[in-house]
Amino acid sequence: MSGFDMNAVRAVQSRSLAGVICEQLEEMILAGKIQPGERINESQLSSLLGVSRAPIREACRQLERHGMVEVRVNRGTFVKEIDLQELEELYEIRSALDALAGERAAQVITDQELEELQVPLEVMEAATRSEDHKLYYQGNLDFHMCIMRIAGNKNLISIYEGVCKKASLFRRTSLSLPGRLPESLRQHQTIYTAIAEHDARQAATLMRHHIVDAKIALVAACQKSEDQ
Repeated sequence: MSGFDMNAVRAVQSRSLAGVICEQLEEMILAGKIQPGERINESQLSSLLGVSRAPIREACRQLERHGMVEVRVNRGTFVKEIDLQELEELYEIRSALDALAGERAAQVITDQELEELQVPLEVMEAATRSEDHKLYYQGNLDFHMCIMRIAGNKNLISIYEGVCKKASLFRRTSLSLPGRLPESLRQHQTIYTAIAEHDARQAATLMRHHIVDAKIALVAACQKSEDQ
């Protein structure tokens, strides 16, 4: 066993630890526990976790590659702030990805997968009746991710998750607009029907229009907020 390169072993351990820290930081950012524009305090994390700052820095570099944080020279690492223009660009990308997933899902979906897709749809239906925006938002995410999984393209899922995570840094929402929940639900129901009927072209069109409509609603919500 004397041939082991302990420096290499320690490097692997450091990378593994950095991965765990990266996942935890990402969850905190997505949950809003660390807000956009807020500095990630490496020294405080080092003391809290009882580790050196090396894996924390590596975790921050991973998050930077994912577009979730930015390093400001001589100031540290900060959770990235997304403005409306960048969000619109992300929604344009997402509309294309959703359309591709919807088209593919309609072609390959099984009866069992159709039942799985119905679960988040029922969650959204219940959330609409109770006007529970938080529950609806989660059901919405689950519905789209379910379609991504059914489409079966791992690279598509990876790209889509990155776009959605980055877009989630924009904290304002359009779902609180009057009448928005019922309209959004109706769109998801028509998408479900198209996929269930294996109508790939219609599923792609509906998915694209749904995301474009969500972008328009979000812009309207932002403009309304600015006017108040």
